[in-house]
Amino acid sequence: MVGACRFPRAVLIRARFRQTCTRELRASAGTIFEQLAEEPGDWPRWFAPVNDVHFEGPPPYGVGAARCFRLYRTFRARVRIIAWDAGRRFAYHACEANVPGVSAQVEQWTLEPAADTATTVSRTLAVDAEPPVHLLLRAGRGHIDKLFREGMRRLEVLCRD
Repeated sequence: MVGACRFPRAVLIRARFRQTCTRELRASAGTIFEQLAEEPGDWPRWFAPVNDVHFEGPPPYGVGAARCFRLYRTFRARVRIIAWDAGRRFAYHACEANVPGVSAQVEQWTLEPAADTATTVSRTLAVDAEPPVHLLLRAGRGHIDKLFREGMRRLEVLCRD
């Protein structure tokens, strides 16, 4: 169970496991940000592990808002938004999860204009975990990259619809 992470930005910098995946998409940063931050219900359409994502409570949403994730029909997490810079950056930290051995997790998405109609999307996953979980994450780097690439391909299509 992930405990309350008192300094989530520090986790992003100093976590034992960190992985950044980057991909250029033919879509505007604003459209991509909308899908990442403002339309959580669409996540299952573009990111295969996700079964459900939704905000708790009514809008408006931003820093401090809570979202609930369900992945692989088994894993559940409640995250708190820690960065919401429209069209540029979106980040959250897990404040509750049913994943044993994980003490802190932060994800940060950054968007940089790459051309007139393209955006470079980077996702950094940072996790502090017990040694067995840390080893599993390290062994799964290739799978994490693959999930990101496939997700970005689907997100790009969704952003053009």
